[in-house]
Amino acid sequence: MDNERKPIRTTSTGYFMSRLIVPTKRPRHSRPSRTPFLASVLASALALVVALTPVVTMAESGEGMAEVRLNAVEVAVADRSTAARNAALREGLEQILVRITGQRSPGSVPGAEALLSQPGTWVEQFSYSTRGDNLRLHARFDLRGISEQLASAGAPVWGRSRPTVLVWVAADRGDILSRESSTSLAGSLQRQAAFRGLPLRLPEMDAEDRSRISAADVRGRFDRQIQNASQRYDAPLVVSAVYYSSGRPSMRWRLLQDGNSLRDGQLDASSEADLGDALVDAVADYLAELYAVRGGDASALVLRVEGLERLQAWHEVQQFVARQSGVRGVTLQRLAGSAAEMRLDFTGDPAQLERLLRLHQHLGVCRDAPRELPEAQTVTQTLRLCWQSA
Repeated sequence: MDNERKPIRTTSTGYFMSRLIVPTKRPRHSRPSRTPFLASVLASALALVVALTPVVTMAESGEGMAEVRLNAVEVAVADRSTAARNAALREGLEQILVRITGQRSPGSVPGAEALLSQPGTWVEQFSYSTRGDNLRLHARFDLRGISEQLASAGAPVWGRSRPTVLVWVAADRGDILSRESSTSLAGSLQRQAAFRGLPLRLPEMDAEDRSRISAADVRGRFDRQIQNASQRYDAPLVVSAVYYSSGRPSMRWRLLQDGNSLRDGQLDASSEADLGDALVDAVADYLAELYAVRGGDASALVLRVEGLERLQAWHEVQQFVARQSGVRGVTLQRLAGSAAEMRLDFTGDPAQLERLLRLHQHLGVCRDAPRELPEAQTVTQTLRLCWQSA
């Protein structure tokens, strides 16, 4: 493979990629210790102002997390000429914009056309390869710079880490699709998930899976069996779908979280492959609606996190908050025992910020707070969450 490197552009401070998974209901946290917060932290932490330098992280391994490569694409290219390369880079950048904005047709979002008019500006590295007689262009784009430009134009930006989505698909007259399935439906699910930047997983359907679930369980909507079989995969979201092969291909599907249905629908398509594309698009559209944050004017909010018994927990919270999409500034205001209050500026809705912060596997609602996420109009300007170590 031939490689050509371009120097990485530096961009102005002001936007962060987020570490996202879908929140799950968490066990109630234990009563915070009355032991004062680490004395060694107090003096320096009270004066701390978190300087928000541009940070882009790869998805961290952990519960419900999956690493997705949002910045890399592979497209066909006619030849190695500059004109052909620029056309292929524009096509590749369009794919990047689909992943970052969460929009199927991102060309109309604010700031997109300016980016697409000069696709080579945003390339960090490109190379060529051949597959038979076909020439392919591989490109890696400046995800941070593109996200900053979109945010400054007021476009939605969906963060880099995303929830694993486990998909149980059973045919009306067949078995459950597995990771090793060679059907066009299985292939389209995986290809479209990569195109949309959605971490999607098909089950192994090994002896352990078969002892816990059957196609009849999926067709019959036996959610207890579905939830039990899903536990080994640590997937925050589960799709349960039934594929009907007689006549025009169709599918009935549900998106589940902790056994509760978040979204459902029916899909019709001209082929199995199109049906798989449609299912991935439906799930990705829903998640982007929840978590893609629009740029714009920021509003000041206060975040109170309780149960921070260890220095490591405080540092993890501080870094996690600073990396969220739409967060423009974080300042520690007060420490009281094991609780910390931070002031931050956020460009989105307060309810969306609460959803984003509850994406962390150790941040959840406090014992005396409502367990359901509030609607936008019911959220106060102070958000209260608790650190849950187990």
